[in-house]
Amino acid sequence: MMKKICSVLLAGVCLQVNAQNHEDIFRYSNQQVVGSVRTMGLSGAWGAAGADLSSASYNPAGIGLYRRNEWMGSMSFTVNRSSTDFNGNPMVDNRTMFNIPNFGMVFNSTTPGNGAQKAQGVIGGSLALGMNRINDFQSNIAFSGTVKNSSVGDYLARMAYGTDTAAMWGAAYDNTLFALARRVNLIYNDTAGNQFGSWQRISNDTDYTMFQYQQLQSRGRMNEWYVTGGLNISNFLYLGGSLVIDHAVYTHDNKYSETLKKSSVVGNQYKSSLVNQHVETRGTGVGGKFGMILRPADFIRLGASYHTPIRMNMRDDYYNSVTMNFTDGSSYTEPLEKRIDYYEYQIITPSRFTSSASIIVGKILILNADYERIDFTKGRLQSKDVMTDFMDANNVNKQVFAVAQNYKMGLEVRGRYTRYRAGYALLGSPYNSAVLSAADGNKHLLSVGFGWVYDDAYFFDIAVNDRIGKDFLTPYDGSPVTVTNETHKLNFNFGMGCRF
Repeated sequence: MMKKICSVLLAGVCLQVNAQNHEDIFRYSNQQVVGSVRTMGLSGAWGAAGADLSSASYNPAGIGLYRRNEWMGSMSFTVNRSSTDFNGNPMVDNRTMFNIPNFGMVFNSTTPGNGAQKAQGVIGGSLALGMNRINDFQSNIAFSGTVKNSSVGDYLARMAYGTDTAAMWGAAYDNTLFALARRVNLIYNDTAGNQFGSWQRISNDTDYTMFQYQQLQSRGRMNEWYVTGGLNISNFLYLGGSLVIDHAVYTHDNKYSETLKKSSVVGNQYKSSLVNQHVETRGTGVGGKFGMILRPADFIRLGASYHTPIRMNMRDDYYNSVTMNFTDGSSYTEPLEKRIDYYEYQIITPSRFTSSASIIVGKILILNADYERIDFTKGRLQSKDVMTDFMDANNVNKQVFAVAQNYKMGLEVRGRYTRYRAGYALLGSPYNSAVLSAADGNKHLLSVGFGWVYDDAYFFDIAVNDRIGKDFLTPYDGSPVTVTNETHKLNFNFGMGCRF
C-alpha cells in the first residue's frame, strides 16, 4: 500500500507518498452533469420531465412516461482549459478529447382498454438499456514558479521519519517515494538512523531559492451501464428503478522538478531533483436508483429519486521514480529498473437524493428545476486486506468534505420542428467551509441547445455547455505556495435518435 498519485482536486495536495486517501473517495463520488444532448442543453435539469433516456441516471420514473419505442446516441468534443497562478507566474494548458457520453434503447408497452387507452390502473411500462457517462478525468495542468526556503525534500523527510534507513534499500520499498529519495540522497539521516532531513537542511542552507515546476496529466472516464424499468399508473403516478453498473478507468502522471537557483551555502552540490509518479486505476461497482413522478395536472410534474451507495472494487497499478542531479554532473535515479506494483481496495460512494419539478405549457415550453443533495462525508475507503486500516483516511474525509447541494434550471421552447434550450446549474461546494469557502468551492454550468424533429419520429440535437470553477493545489504538503487553477470545461454535444 505504498502508491502514489496526485489528485487534482480542490484543496488537493499534488505530491503524495501515502496510500489511498480522501481524494480517491471524492474522485469516484463526484459525478458531472450527464445524459442525452437534450438534457445537456438544459444543464441536467430533467428529473421530473421524463421520457428521455437520461432519466435512467437522474430519475428512473421518467422511463415510465414513454409511449413509444426509441433509440438514441450522442458524441461530444470536450476542451478542458486550465489557467494556473503559481506565486504570480501564470500558465495555461489545454486538453481536447472525443467522448461517447450517451446511448441506449427503450421498449414501451401500452395496455389498450376497449379500443382506447386505459385511464386507470397500470396503463403501460417501459424497459430501457444503455450507458450514460457520469464523469471524465481528462485534464492537463502545469504550473511553475520560485519559492524561498522550501524543498520537496522537506516533505519527503517528514514522511520518512521513524523508518529504519537500512530497510529502505529492500525491494519492498522500490515504489516508496521517501525511500527512493533516501537512496539518491535527496533526503539524508539526521542524528539517527530513523530521522531525516532534506539536503538543504542537512547542509544548513538557511537562505535559498528553488524554481519548481509541476506537470499533471489525467486521463480516463466513469461510465454507468443501466437496465431501467418504468411504470405508468393511471397517468398520475410513475414509478421506476435502475440497476446500474459503474465502471471507472483512471490514469494519472505527475512530474515534479525543482532546481536550486540561489543558496547561502558556498559550493552547494545540489543542482536539481525530479519526482515521477504514475498510477492506473480500474474499478467496478453495482448499485440501484429508484424514483417516482406525480402528475397532478397535465401542466405539472413533481419528481423525487434516491440513488443508493455504490461499492466500487478498485485496483491501482503504480510506479514511482526519483532522480537527484549534482553540480559535478553526476546523476542518480532510483529504482534502477521500473517496478509496477498493485493494490486492491474498495470505495463506497455516498447516496444521493434529488427532487424536481416541471411545468409544461401545452406544446410551447417546458420549464424544469432540480435539486440534488449529496453528503460527501459518507464516502469511505474499505480494505480488502485485514491488515490495512483506513480509519485515518475516512476521518479526514469527514473533516474535509461536507453536504453538497446542486441547483439546476432549464427551459425548452418548442416550435413546430425546432426546440430551443438553455440552462444553468449551481454546483455547490462539496467542501467543509473551514477548509474552503463556498464562494471558492462552487462551480457554475451554463448551457444552450437546439433540437430539430422530423415527422415526430426522427430527432437531432446539439448542445454547448461550459463548467466554470476553481481548484486550489499545493505541490506538496508544507509548501508555502497555494496554486490557483481556474478551469473551463467546454463541451460540444451532438445527438440523434428515432422513435418508433
